[in-house]
This record gives sequence, C-alpha cells and structure tokens, in this order.
Amino acid sequence: MSRAQHVDTSPEAAESTAGAGRFGARAALGLVALLIGAVPFLLLMLLVQEEWSPLASLDGEVAADLNAVVSDSPTLVSVLRAVTDLGGNFAAILVFTLTTLFLLVRGQRRLAAFSAATGIGLAILVPVTKALIGRARPLVESPVSELPSNASFPSGHAMVAVVTYGMLALLALPAVRSRARRWVLAGTLLIVLAVGFTRLALGVHFVTDVLAGWALGAGLLAVTTAAFRGWQHDHHHRPDESLDPLDVDPHEGPHLAHSGRSALPRGRSPVVPLLVVAAALAAALILLGLLITAVLGDSVIGRFDRAVVQALTEARTPTLTDVFDVISMLSGTPMVIAVSLALAVVALAITASWRPVAFVVVTVLGELGIYFVVSRTVDRARPAVADLTSNLPTAASWPSGHVAAAVAVYGALAALVITLSRSRWRWAVLAVPVLVAPAVGLARIYTAAHYPTDVLAGLVLGTVWVLACAHYLLPGVAGHVRYPRSADATRPVTAAR
Repeated sequence: MSRAQHVDTSPEAAESTAGAGRFGARAALGLVALLIGAVPFLLLMLLVQEEWSPLASLDGEVAADLNAVVSDSPTLVSVLRAVTDLGGNFAAILVFTLTTLFLLVRGQRRLAAFSAATGIGLAILVPVTKALIGRARPLVESPVSELPSNASFPSGHAMVAVVTYGMLALLALPAVRSRARRWVLAGTLLIVLAVGFTRLALGVHFVTDVLAGWALGAGLLAVTTAAFRGWQHDHHHRPDESLDPLDVDPHEGPHLAHSGRSALPRGRSPVVPLLVVAAALAAALILLGLLITAVLGDSVIGRFDRAVVQALTEARTPTLTDVFDVISMLSGTPMVIAVSLALAVVALAITASWRPVAFVVVTVLGELGIYFVVSRTVDRARPAVADLTSNLPTAASWPSGHVAAAVAVYGALAALVITLSRSRWRWAVLAVPVLVAPAVGLARIYTAAHYPTDVLAGLVLGTVWVLACAHYLLPGVAGHVRYPRSADATRPVTAAR
C-alpha cells in the first residue's frame, strides 16, 4: 500500500474527526437557531423604520379598530389586563426563578443553568432592542391602558411570553407522555397568542411590534436551546427518544411528582371535615359581623373602632404612609400569588408529592372563598374618613381580607417549614406570620381600609383555617422528603455515537 493510500485509523484521528463533525453540526444548529428569529425581526425592523405604507396602514387600522371595540367594555378591559400580565416582567421573573429553583433542588443542574441563562438573556435583550429602535407607542382615540414609558418596538410582553412559556414547554416535553405533548404545545401557543392579542387590544402596541417580539423571542429560545444541546453533547449525553428538544433522557426529565403518591392523606378523606370547618367558620364570622354592625355600632366596641381609626388618621405622615404602603404589599395580590407559588414549587421539589401543593392551594383558595362569603353577607361599610386606598369595594370591610391572606400564606409557610424540616430551630419560622399579620392589620387601619375589629376577624379567619388545613392535609407528608443527589453526578456516561 502506498503512502498516499494510507488511512489513519488511530483512536486519536477518529476522535478528531468526530469532534470536527460535532462542531460543524453544532455550528449549523446555532446558525439555524439564530436565523429563526433574527431574519424576521430584522426585516420587520427595516420595514418599520422605512415606514412602508402597507404595513403602516395595517398597524394603524388594527390599533384603531380594536380600540373602538374594547373601549366600550370595562369588563373586557379587565380581562385583557389580567391576561396580558402573563407576559409581564413579574410573571417572567417568577417563572424563571421558581423553575430554576425547582431544578436545582431536584439536582438538575444543567437544566437549571438552561433556565437561568434563558431568563438572563431575555432580561438583557428586551431593553436593549427597545432602546435601539425607539419607536413611539400607538395613539388611539379612547385609551384604555396607560402607555408604558419605554419604546414600542418590539413588544416586550410578546417576547416574554414566547421565551418564558416556550422554555417551560421544552422542559416539559421529555417528561410527559407522548399523547400529552400536543396539549403542552397547544397550551403554550394559546398563551403566546393571547398575550400578543392583549397588547394590540389594549392599544399599547402595533401589529408589527407583536410580530417582532414573537420573532425575536423565538430566536433567543432557539439559540439557548441549541447551546444547551451542544453542551449536552460535550458531556456525551444522548436522549432515548427522537422528539427531545433538549437532549434530556425521559427518565431524567423534570418530572413533578411520583405517580404513586396521593395528594390527600390515606384513610379518612379530609374533604368533609374541611368543608365543615369552613362552613362553621363562615357562619361564626357572619353572626359576629352582623352583631357588631347592626347591634353594637354605638356601643363601646363601635366607639373603639372609630376612635382608633381617627387617631391613626390624625397621626399620618408621609414617612409613615410610605412604610405602611410597603407593609400592605406583603399581603397584596401579587405577593400572595408569588409566595403561594414559591411554597408549592419548593415543597413539590423537595417531596416529589402533590400533598404539600394541595395544602397550599386549599389554604389560600379556601381563605379567599370564606372571606368572599362573609364579606358579601355582612356588607360592612369602610371607615368614614379620608382613606389612602383606591379601587376597593366600599362595603366589604368585614373581615380584613389582607390580614386573613397574610395569616393564610405566611402561616402555610410556617406549617411547611415545621413539617418538612428537622432543625431544632424550625419553630422560629412562626415569627413570620406572628409579625407580618399584625403589621398588615395596623397598615390597613392606618389607611382607613378597615376597623380594628375587621382586622381581628381577619386574624381569626386566617388562623383557624390554616390550622385546620395543616391538621387534615399535612399528616405523613414529612415521610416524602427526599434530597436527591445531583442527576448530573449520577447519570451514566455513554460513549459518543
């Protein structure tokens, strides 16, 4: 055999060839990922900057037509605002933070890095692209939403929706059954389209803004996914299925809970006892509320209520108002949602059981349901002094919903820590609800949203309900606690194929 015909078959040469092949495939994958979003985005940017008349006409007509439909329906506007929040910064921060935390607790370090890197990329890309383009917001005849101060192109909400829920879908696909994957993809697409539509209907974006946001978001998600796949290949990871966007073995995907673990304690069902507690608690609060409002209004209790509210009203200062505004936020709707989701996600990650999730859901929603029934039945007017609140129902003072929510949420936090932890210091967590709930109550009296007796009723509602939920829903959940080793450390390494 001549020297020209000699073929190097050494392992080093084979590895070098395979490495070159992997590099070429990875480079091509990254290029395709970049083109997915960059080309449509750049084309839209060029057309917008050149003010191409067909596209400019479409933008103006859609904004005007949707505004004409939406502006006459306050209910529709409220729904649109609720849906559009799914693509807001608060939702994105919450989803990426909790997803990353869940994966870290489960030992999925690579997936956690993918989630964190995607979120960081989104946080950088949105303001940078807006600053580069600097397009003004739409001007409609009847504005139904306050225009954000930043630029219009591209739509940050549309970009956030694509990246945030697309990331969740990519993580879910390897972990769910084949038949459920279509529903995961359909649900993701529905959220993305709905968020984009709300930005148009609320009159804060043009059609091209939303399309550009979708395109750029898809490009970012494609790039981070391609980078993650390359990282997996560097570590010789291969999926067992062809439909696996992240190259994650299905058995090591981010499964939420073990299928054999019941969400409710075995044996006697807690549903009936909890319904009895809820009914009895609601009835007791209704009777007490009617007694105070209809009978004891001019008694010592009524005079005490009014005197405390008046004293705090006269003691108002700008500094105190700022302090109490911050304290009130601890039990506001965004904080209740964030803390509840955090509790559920972290407890699910630690226990791989739906039982602590059921506990959090029943505690929070049960408190809300009892409050709604009691407040609508008693129908107590709020204090008749200048208040510092806005958009509150005028006749829903009894009991204090903020205080009840504070006890329920932070009481659930304390109950989970005490149940799942083995530290001798775990009981110190009771300081959280013990300090937060009264502080929230004082803030609600200071702002003239409630009387002192309303606050006391809220404390009773939250305390009794969270104790009942902990008693009936948490027994046995500590036995589910597992602190798994890192999936990255225990995963077998296979030879490169």
